[in-house]
Amino acid sequence: MIFKEVEINNFRGIKHLFLPNLKQVNLLVGKNNCGKSSVLDALFLLSGFSNPLLILRINQFRDYDSFAQEDISLNFYNMASENHILIQGQKQDGTVRTLEIAPIISESSRIVISGEQISTQALSNQEANITTGLSMNFSYTLTNGETISDRSAILIDPKEKGGNVRIETSKQYKETLSGVYINSKFAFSIAVENLTRIIEAKQEPVIVEILQHVEPKIKSIHVLKSGVSVDIGLNRLVPINMLGDGIRKLLAIITSLYGCKEGIIFIDEIDNGMHFSSLASLWKAILKTARMLDVQVFATTHNIESLQALNKILSEIDDKEMQDEIMCYSLRHLPTDEMKAYEYPYEKFQYVINQEIEIR
Repeated sequence: MIFKEVEINNFRGIKHLFLPNLKQVNLLVGKNNCGKSSVLDALFLLSGFSNPLLILRINQFRDYDSFAQEDISLNFYNMASENHILIQGQKQDGTVRTLEIAPIISESSRIVISGEQISTQALSNQEANITTGLSMNFSYTLTNGETISDRSAILIDPKEKGGNVRIETSKQYKETLSGVYINSKFAFSIAVENLTRIIEAKQEPVIVEILQHVEPKIKSIHVLKSGVSVDIGLNRLVPINMLGDGIRKLLAIITSLYGCKEGIIFIDEIDNGMHFSSLASLWKAILKTARMLDVQVFATTHNIESLQALNKILSEIDDKEMQDEIMCYSLRHLPTDEMKAYEYPYEKFQYVINQEIEIR
């Protein structure tokens, strides 16, 4: 298991959130627009805190590709960029990761008296600041108290048409934590890459066995030039795309788990594209693979059937150790505008299901 607790401050719609007692598999539930996806985004940034490109990637997950000066404040709570984003997580081994994201203010925003270099901004008696990028200061505190700090940045070049960006990365720190993010519009190409490595390692029978829980006709799986195809007993291989989004989503999740051994995986809207009858098989595959490869899982849902399926699988397994490694968090906004995570371990799943506590 990677993180045992995480704190998020001033990130998008999150003023403050503390996630304690994290387990191997963590399910985030709550009403629509309560901030579940933002929590995943923040955790993803923390998992790769030296990589400034991730701030662009999480925007692309929301189909927002722009990164101009006016877009920078969107990353901050209430768009108040003077309140820096702070994300911190303590790992199971006692080490602490910290990521602080702050705006970079351009010096060129100040009026220059000499020559013709006078600002073209509207006249004002207040000094105008132009945000031209994001500074990402990260640190890693070891169990002996020693702290390793570094910085990366993503910068907007205002001279470039279209708002091109420039990246500054750390030359000293090399990330060792493997992390994968699967959003509701997951990139299936990643699954193909992972599947190729799995087949080379002769592990594809395990993948086939898992897929058979959803489509029993699958006999084998292959990576061809045209993509992924499966043998379902016909006179030719069938492209897996023809079997529906559910089977492709399952393949993407399982191959990603295999691709980040001893790492961390984030799954947004885990049940999206899955028929309710397949959810039990999905959770069974995730629990089995995450435990086997020691992968920590964070997933979001607003579907009560997903929690019901997880509860059913855990009750059938009757494995106390595995049951203890599952946690459900119900995310709610308080009157203070802070966000609170209410913890529901396996023993309370049935209560959450009966009450439908802010899931739909």
